Amino acid sequence: MRHALKTISVVVTVAGTMLATTTGCGTSDDPSSPITIGALASLTGNDGFPAEDATKTAQAVFDRVNKQGGINGRKIQFVVKDDATNPGRASQAVRELLAQGAVAFAGDATIVGCAVNSAYYKQQSLAVVSAVGVDPVCFNSPNIASVNVGPFTSITANLYFASETLGHSKLCNFVQLTPGGQAAYTAAVTRWEKATGKKITINDDSIQPSSDLTPYLLRAKSAGCEAVVFNAAQPQVVPMVKIAKAQGMQNVDFLFLGVSYTEGVARALADLKDMKVYAGSEFEPYTDDTEANRDWRSLAESIGVAGSSFSQGGYVAAQTMVEVLKTIKGDITRESVTAALKTLKPISNPMTGTPFTWGDATSHAPNQAVKMVKLEDGAWKTVTPDFVVVPGADG
Repeated sequence: MRHALKTISVVVTVAGTMLATTTGCGTSDDPSSPITIGALASLTGNDGFPAEDATKTAQAVFDRVNKQGGINGRKIQFVVKDDATNPGRASQAVRELLAQGAVAFAGDATIVGCAVNSAYYKQQSLAVVSAVGVDPVCFNSPNIASVNVGPFTSITANLYFASETLGHSKLCNFVQLTPGGQAAYTAAVTRWEKATGKKITINDDSIQPSSDLTPYLLRAKSAGCEAVVFNAAQPQVVPMVKIAKAQGMQNVDFLFLGVSYTEGVARALADLKDMKVYAGSEFEPYTDDTEANRDWRSLAESIGVAGSSFSQGGYVAAQTMVEVLKTIKGDITRESVTAALKTLKPISNPMTGTPFTWGDATSHAPNQAVKMVKLEDGAWKTVTPDFVVVPGADG
């Protein structure tokens, strides 16, 4: 499913760059001018982070809207900047986008952008509807709403599925920390404990990318863990399952996050048929040919983007922004987009388990539900027809 990143074609209006500044409220009040929507993406400088899946699919959504007449006759100009997974570049790129007249961001897929730019977004009254949020700030900012579930709520959801659906009482959670994420990962487990009245058996955040996972699994086995939740991606998920098999842990359920819901993981573990491996899909499982996925899949295939949760995030984020823009009467500016979001009625999407909301909240995490998939005969199969909604979900 993963595919090599390609350089995305980015629209740059030289005249707009020369004339616009980061002061004021953007340049989209002229009814004959395009509406500029920006996006910050970690297209380079990372190990297999498929940000382009998100931005290319978002571009396709906006292109289709333009072919259908745009927003009240105005075309959407989508401008993507690569932050190169570099904080300094992420800061500079946002300022470049505002100089080009961006009135909002949509379809972001950035590893570093939320933490670096959150305060500046607030200062500039800039609203960001992100396709893929990865760090805590992406879910704890008044100016950012990510349409994906994210790693923190995903842990809560996986634990909830393990205890309430699979019926386990001894759950163990292992975490490979990301920068600034320790408190959020701890809060994810605490949230599950409060929702269920249960206590985690092991909660260990000491795993490093180079760690030998054997001692961690031996500890889990010794503690009688019935289910193991782990937040890492394929480079550690595959070794974990293989080591667990070697240690005779076929009776344990292993639950991973959406980052491990890939065809690569499915192929790598295809021969381990006696291991019980699950993952939480942050949207309608992309491997399912369902009505909920039909329009997204058709659009993604038309532009040659392979199925992935990143592509789904780009689609949902762009669709959401289009709906927001349609509600605005008069000038479309940074301020009017933000005001429209604050009064926005919840937007339901069949690809997500909870509606998109914004309102006056000081933080936004609208997607609070996953669908669980299980590895069977080398392929992912959906095992929860309905979304698993985290208790107390209010976006």
